[in-house]
This record gives sequence, structure tokens and C-alpha cells, in this order.
Amino acid sequence: KGTKDMLPQDAYKWDHIKDTFKGVCQGFGIREIATPIFEAAELFERGVGETTDVVQKEMYTFNDKGGRSITLKPEGTAGAVRAFVESGMYGDAQPTKMFYITPVFRYENVQKGRLRVHHQLVVEIFGSDEASADAEVVAVALKTIARIGIKDVQLHINSIGHPECRKDYNVVLKDFLRPHLHELCSTCNDRFEKNPMRIIDCKVPACKAIVNSAPRMMEHICDDCREHFESFKQYLAACSIHYTIDTGIVRGLDYYSKTVFEIIKDEATICGGGRYDYLIEEIGGPHTPGVGFGMGIERILLQLERDSI
Repeated sequence: KGTKDMLPQDAYKWDHIKDTFKGVCQGFGIREIATPIFEAAELFERGVGETTDVVQKEMYTFNDKGGRSITLKPEGTAGAVRAFVESGMYGDAQPTKMFYITPVFRYENVQKGRLRVHHQLVVEIFGSDEASADAEVVAVALKTIARIGIKDVQLHINSIGHPECRKDYNVVLKDFLRPHLHELCSTCNDRFEKNPMRIIDCKVPACKAIVNSAPRMMEHICDDCREHFESFKQYLAACSIHYTIDTGIVRGLDYYSKTVFEIIKDEATICGGGRYDYLIEEIGGPHTPGVGFGMGIERILLQLERDSI
């Protein structure tokens, strides 16, 4: 359940998507990396965040024959960061630009376009805190989608600030949510003390209805984060990239900071990403900013089918 074969008659579609992605990345000077499909469970608990759905509900974790806790990777960035740190790439001239194509494993409720084993196209840029890097990864994603043949997508952007911004915002958000705790699901009640901003990302209809009128992070970001977001918008405008500001985007992983974005077609998210300036430091490397995206191959195939391409 939740898995799907690639049959011989569909191989050309997969090849078209992967070859297009590789060609776009090479045009941007982005080089390929590959990491194992499993890592130490601690890597994802530290990097992705203990309060996320991924860690709490969706990871495939088991003890190997040596008694080590191993997890099939539920996303690619933490493994890429681990490789960046272990290999000492942070000592090279920065930024480091990498892409990879990887399977990911999540125990999710199976539905169309959401599988327990799916495949992602991923770009990571480490070592630049400039908003131009944010715009670059967006440009790579949009160019890939366009060359694959999907048209009329929408770019939604937001800023969720950095951890210090979120401390003040969490106080305001908790004040708003406290009278509604009895209406929120058990998961959101657990998140209330540990990471209340995750409640905004809840998919339970009753929770979504409550948080629709909650105060937004954008109203509480610091001057530095606001300046970065304004610069990001200016770079997008310079590239003639149209966007919509969507303050409901927080993304589902705890490592994001400042920029977050999604690329949407017909209300379906094809691509999502953002900035993660503290993840490399969290995993044991020197302070190194990062930004990137993940794009689901199965989601792209589904959209191509819908568009009859």
C-alpha cells in the first residue's frame, strides 16, 4: 500500500522529467550529489524537528542488526547537510550548489498524488545568505516545470522569520489559540507548548478553520528578516517572476527560516522549499546558511496527466 511501480511504457516520462531537471541544474552551474536512502534516526529528529508530522507520525524507523536506530529518509536535505559537513565541503569556496534525485519514505494516508514511497527532484544552495540565492532556486524550479511542459503555475511566497522572531510571535499566537484548545485536535494540543507555529500547518478541517483568523508571522518578523524578504521580492521582479504573498505558508519541517515558498497548479502543490540558515549548524557544522526546494516526480506526472500532456 502506498507504493507504485514504474512500468516500461512510462519510463520515457520519468526520463523526460529527470533529464530536463538535470539540464536546467547544469545550466545554473549546480552539481550532482547522492546520499544513502537511510540515515541515523537522530539526524532527522535533530534536523527536521521532533514536533513535525514527519518525525511524529511518518518516519520508517527500525533497529538494524547492530542495534542502531535507522530511518529511511523522509526528505533529502538533512542527508545532504550531513554529507556537506562530514566531507568538509564548508571549507571550499562558497556557495556550494547541489542537486539530486532521490526516493523518500513517509508513512502517510495514501491518496492520489501522495504515496508512501515517492521521488523528489531537489536543489540545495549552501553558503549564501543573500536573497539572490532564494530567487535562484525559485528560478531553477520554475524553469524545470516550464521545460517539462506544465503551464500556468503560481508561485506563493512568505517569510517565517528566524528563531528569535518566532519567540515573540509564539507568545502572540498562543494567546490567540489558548481559548480554542478544546476545539483543536490532540496533535495541535501537543504542539501548543513545544512548537505552536506548527498548528498553522495542521490539515484537520476544524483546526484550519480556527487558525484562518490567527495572527500571522509576517506581522512579527524583525527588520533584518523584513529587509531580506523585500530583497527577495525585488530579485523575483528583476527576473520577471510573478508571485503571490501567502501568509498561510509555514512548510512542514522545523528547519525553515525566513523565506518559504510553494509552486501550485490547480490548488495542488508541485514544489515547495525555502531557507534553512541554522540547519547545518544544528547538525554539527559551522554556521552556514542554506536554501533549496523539493519537487515530487509523481506530483508532476499527475499534473501532466491532468493537463493531457
